[in-house]
Amino acid sequence: MADLPELGEILLRANLALAVAVAGVMVLRLPIRRLFGARIAYGLWILPPLAVLAMLVPARLVTVRLAAAAMEATETALPSAGTVPGAAPFDPLPWLVGLWLAGVAACLAWQTWRQLRFARAARAGRAGPAVVGLLRPRVVTPADFAQRYTPAEREVVLAHEQVHLERGDPAINAGLALLTCVNWFNPAAHAMSHWLKIDQELACDARVVAAHPKARKAYAQAMLKTQLAARPIPLGCHWSSHPLAERVRLLTRPAPSCARRLVGAGLTVTLALAGAVGAWAARPARLALVYETPAASAPEGAAIRRAAYSPSAPRAPSPPARPAKPRGPAARTEAKATAEPLVAAAAPALEPIRPPGLQRPARIIQAVADRSLVQPGSAVRVVASGLAPDGIALWSDFTAFGSQRLYRKGAYERGGSRYSVFTSVVQEGERLRVTVSLGRAFRPELTGSIDLLPGQTGIVRMPTGQAMVVTATVRPETPEEVEEGRRMIEHGDAGWG
Repeated sequence: MADLPELGEILLRANLALAVAVAGVMVLRLPIRRLFGARIAYGLWILPPLAVLAMLVPARLVTVRLAAAAMEATETALPSAGTVPGAAPFDPLPWLVGLWLAGVAACLAWQTWRQLRFARAARAGRAGPAVVGLLRPRVVTPADFAQRYTPAEREVVLAHEQVHLERGDPAINAGLALLTCVNWFNPAAHAMSHWLKIDQELACDARVVAAHPKARKAYAQAMLKTQLAARPIPLGCHWSSHPLAERVRLLTRPAPSCARRLVGAGLTVTLALAGAVGAWAARPARLALVYETPAASAPEGAAIRRAAYSPSAPRAPSPPARPAKPRGPAARTEAKATAEPLVAAAAPALEPIRPPGLQRPARIIQAVADRSLVQPGSAVRVVASGLAPDGIALWSDFTAFGSQRLYRKGAYERGGSRYSVFTSVVQEGERLRVTVSLGRAFRPELTGSIDLLPGQTGIVRMPTGQAMVVTATVRPETPEEVEEGRRMIEHGDAGWG
């Protein structure tokens, strides 16, 4: 069962999709009605439920393969995703859920009271014409139905209610009432409830007039008589609880041809499917981790290139020029091709590796150095790798030193992504608190943390849904590194990374 944060995220996604879809229908309904008729305009209201459904079905799946040795590390090192040291302990989500449930209960109570009031009036013969009932829908007429309406008027009134029964409009209106109660805080849900029922009645009018073209006058007179005694009903179809002038005006318009209606129906179906597919495609992908043995994760005869990087190794005198990075689809294809060895980089059975073609010499990183705290005499190296939210491979390899906090040494690669992976580490005895962020600023919505032991590998689930594989190792700080740190502190020549 989904937990509270997941339920809140689902509800938010569904309401955003609902609002966008309702706005689209409100823009299209009048032009579609003029071109193709009221029945086609009523069909546009399939867009909002399809958009909401697209937010509820599972998102597309992206599979990332990990070395089998990472499975044990995942089970022993549980990440606390989306948390940072010093975060406020107060969680407003339970209060928001309680407020939402209270609103749902109040809305359901209000709808139930209105329905019961209408049922009492119907039993007393003071309500109708209308269709009531969900499991057994039926037509309700007032006690003076035969005296108030002429035979021609009674014929078109009953024909109108029969159209509601044939199309299943009572069930549609019941679902609409439930949708409004669940999303009581969303103005789009209330707007949909109001305007859908208007288009529903106009569509019924169009169908009845098409079947009784000579009864337009009797139809208009019946509308006027019913409007004077209208009693709204929340779960049902009331014959004349909607704008009278607009309905009478549409009676005078000629019905569109069959060919035009077919074109309009095809256009409506295309818009509905395109909207649903677009809403589904806009969702962030789900990440699936697949654990494989090294033999199964690489083709036979293939070798993984390992770059044994040492923070104390001297810099290359002049690194070769890097080729220009491809842009667009080519860049994403290259990133996906490097994702598997990249994410497997931090498995404890392998040496930390860089993705092929992403070699960088060691350099000084000062911007995030003050976030790490290492015990004197120690050097802690953190290797992190994974996929950015935009699907591009990220990698970083930084070492923090206990002799100073002025800088960290290492390198990172983001492959053209607007994200970059940075890490910090706080050493407390045998425990290493590693924080991973998708940017230098370490914003909470892009940051996750995990506790590791020296030499251990763990997987940090980021708030954005991505998984970052992290390995932390501890070694003694060399005399050269201590001296280098002392010189840089004295001369203040640590540069920005």
